[in-house]
Amino acid sequence: MRFFLARTLSFSARKLLVSRFALATTLVAAIIGAGTVGLAAAVTTGVVYACVNNSSGTLKIIGSNDTCPNNWTLLTWSQQGGAQGPTGPTGPTGPTGATGPTGATGANGTNGTNGVDGASGATGPTGPTGPTGATGPTGATGPTGATGPAGTATGFGTNTNWAAAGHGRECTLGEIILTAGSVANGTPANGQLLAINQNTALFALLGTTYGGNGQTTFALPDLRAVAPNGLTYSICMEGIFPSRS
Repeated sequence: MRFFLARTLSFSARKLLVSRFALATTLVAAIIGAGTVGLAAAVTTGVVYACVNNSSGTLKIIGSNDTCPNNWTLLTWSQQGGAQGPTGPTGPTGPTGATGPTGATGANGTNGTNGVDGASGATGPTGPTGPTGATGPTGATGPTGATGPAGTATGFGTNTNWAAAGHGRECTLGEIILTAGSVANGTPANGQLLAINQNTALFALLGTTYGGNGQTTFALPDLRAVAPNGLTYSICMEGIFPSRS
């Protein structure tokens, strides 16, 4: 008979089991020979089932449909020998054999003779000129070059906005008036800051477009650099409030 021990058994349990296995084998053979009904389920297929205690090595015969309790391991053995075990792993590849000797080099073949060059043919006539091909698409426009420096304007910004503030014809609030005299109709637009609480109507039109903090002050536009030489740009400070048409 052949029997199989679980790998999980301790060494002492295996040693005890081996000593008891001889007795169990004799006992099973005797029982089977006597035709005991209690082991019919275990030996009808030629396989005996048993449980072994993992701690004490105690062996207990069971039926083929029974299960082992906790801390017990199932064992089986056959009257006719166990089934063939699994194929072992493939052994390592043997070393490569020595390289055989190199064969002799064969003789070189004979070179063939070159054929005679044929005579050059006559040059053919020039063919007619083909039609002109279609014009290709226009290439992409290159990037625009950098803007050159601004030119120097003459006739502006010299001795400007020197006239005194004054009153003349009725004007519209925020209107810019150009004068050549020494008194302007309005206040020269020199970028000065004004109090909002004293010029609420004009602030409603200009806001902080030309400066100021928007809380207490706002600024007039500064037109000194763009006024013609000797002239004054003034802004209407007291006049008609414009309405949208």
